[in-house]
Amino acid sequence: MAKKNTNSEVSAEQPVKVSHKKANIAVIIVAAITALLLIAIAVMCAVRVDPLDKVNAPDSKKSEYYELYDLDSSTPLTTNASAQSKIRAALSTMDFSVMNAVLQWNWDYSYNFVRNSDDDKITMTAEEIKNKSATSTQYMVEYVYVSSVVNGKLNKSIAKKIEVDGETVYFDRLKVLIGNTDNSVGEIYLYPYIYEYATNKSAEDGVRYETYKVTPVKVRANTTEAFSALQKIVTEINNG
Repeated sequence: MAKKNTNSEVSAEQPVKVSHKKANIAVIIVAAITALLLIAIAVMCAVRVDPLDKVNAPDSKKSEYYELYDLDSSTPLTTNASAQSKIRAALSTMDFSVMNAVLQWNWDYSYNFVRNSDDDKITMTAEEIKNKSATSTQYMVEYVYVSSVVNGKLNKSIAKKIEVDGETVYFDRLKVLIGNTDNSVGEIYLYPYIYEYATNKSAEDGVRYETYKVTPVKVRANTTEAFSALQKIVTEINNG
């Protein structure tokens, strides 16, 4: 009888040990998943996206300055070296963390052509791109590069370029409209174009002024700091 009691006690303990093992495995799995999530969150917080990194990148082959337009203005302000430096600094403050964008359900941080409801690219004429200016709520900054048209032909080794929806867009001028996204990851609109094509009515490299078309580009950005900086620069210029 004593032996039976011993066997009974051992068999009764077995399920308890198995249950403890399953519980430990579950705890380990939960801890591992939690650790991976924390790592992923940390990485997404650390990774930042600069919407203008492709056009802000320094290039020794290209001279560059900026034209700054006040709200509702189609005439650029007169800027000195100090103002130019401040504009450059302002344009570098529109970055955001991937985590911040994800929390706002924004997943695409690439350049995208502006399209209509039928998913066709919207186009602007040379006249329209030439007359594009600041609005009542958006300052405009125009990047000015050395002309990329040499002897009547586009020199792609000189022109700036960005990849948009799988296409290479060449330009030597870039208009950027900057409103206030109120600390959220909103959008800014870019207008890249070739200056000679948009202003010269003679044929250039087979492209005529009358037929030249430009498609605007949109990209995600947090513009609040940049908008405030541009506002301050404009006030300083207007106050002399």
